[in-house]
Amino acid sequence: MMSETSELQEKYITFVESFQYAMSVYFAKIYAKAGEGTDPPIYKKVDKLRAELNCCYDELSFQHFIADFLARGGINKFLYKNHEMCFSIIEEISWEKLRIWSLLAIASYQPKKRLTDTNDELISENQEVEGVDDESK
Repeated sequence: MMSETSELQEKYITFVESFQYAMSVYFAKIYAKAGEGTDPPIYKKVDKLRAELNCCYDELSFQHFIADFLARGGINKFLYKNHEMCFSIIEEISWEKLRIWSLLAIASYQPKKRLTDTNDELISENQEVEGVDDESK
């Protein structure tokens, strides 16, 4: 029983980390598009994500959202490394619980601060955006 609980917790944590990694890549694109000295609409995008999740009304609509969101961020190195666990949790756990965990992932996400250094923007190493088009309009 104890190992079952820790295995399930590990799956939830992996799912949340995959979700948050997708958020970081998605937000990096938004930061990259924002001009210097302007505030990107990160909070609007967070609210939009939350609203999209709350519009999921059944398993299929949730699975559509999660697949679209994870793909929206582009190549997700964390998901690639943990895809078997993430895919199994999406298949095994009720969509209602995963929607809750997705909302918790949004709520616990710590955005990276945009740092500027004379000419270059510094974005954390997991927020690479070169050569990636933003489809979040």
